[in-house]
Amino acid sequence: MAAKQASAALHAAIDWMVVLRSGEASAEDQARHRAWLAADRAHVEAWAEVQGAVRRSVEPLVQEAGSAAGAAMQGALLRPARRRALRNIAAWAGLAAGAGWLIERQWPVATMLADARTGTAERREIVLDDGSRLMLNARSAVDIDLGAATRTVHLHAGELIATVAADAARPFVVRTAEGEVQALGTRFLVRQEEGRTTAMVLSHSVRLRTRRGATRTLAEGQVARFDASAIEDAQPARPGLADWERGMLVADDRPLAEVIAALRPYREGFIRLSPEAARLRVLGAFPLDDADRVLDSLAQTLPIRVTRYGGWLVVVEGPGG
Repeated sequence: MAAKQASAALHAAIDWMVVLRSGEASAEDQARHRAWLAADRAHVEAWAEVQGAVRRSVEPLVQEAGSAAGAAMQGALLRPARRRALRNIAAWAGLAAGAGWLIERQWPVATMLADARTGTAERREIVLDDGSRLMLNARSAVDIDLGAATRTVHLHAGELIATVAADAARPFVVRTAEGEVQALGTRFLVRQEEGRTTAMVLSHSVRLRTRRGATRTLAEGQVARFDASAIEDAQPARPGLADWERGMLVADDRPLAEVIAALRPYREGFIRLSPEAARLRVLGAFPLDDADRVLDSLAQTLPIRVTRYGGWLVVVEGPGG
């Protein structure tokens, strides 16, 4: 229910944004907007989210263009045809289906106080006091606890690759919302996803344990996903899943949905993908540090249409979209 309410609030907020910034809003529109804000705290939060996105994309262009030209630019961006398009995008995309808009925020509040974190399009290597190394992918956050009995890394968001220094007396564990991954060797990947964890072994092996006690050992070259209760069967890891460490997105016949998911932490704003486009298969290697170039390359090689709305929203539609 909460996700549906958030979705409705964000749809309404976008609609209010295009009405109030169009230059055509009446006094009655203003009054209705104030009443809508006062009706629910979720409305206030959704409005702040949308306003922030617009400020980050439209207003710098307006300021750069100068007062007269900038006013004309803003009017063109929000003319009636544009307003209808934005409303259609909001309705089509389901901006907060399952709280999707909120999930894609660059920095959830829960990660702000983490011991170490990375921003959009930022990778970072951390050398721990025991000699182990962590490579954090973009938009990742960890807390680090090197205790006397156990070395623990709490992965709150994103993805990491751990290269573990040997210490027989202190196990090395990466904990996520669904459980933990314990090193039985030297090198492995862990990714926190929505409602599940992915683990892949790059060298030696690891032991998985869910919050409810299910366990499984993964060998080198295997990957598995788990939630709080169960662990999926181990599968051979596909090539390229760890190549973000060197700044590359390698797609070896991967669904476009997976490629876009890997690209999202490398671009400000939001990327919406139609179901038709999500199912398309991708083959290629792309530089992660230029997300817009990747989107353009995908549009040249796949039957998709990529439409940008300022800097804050990209819509990717497939055949029939």
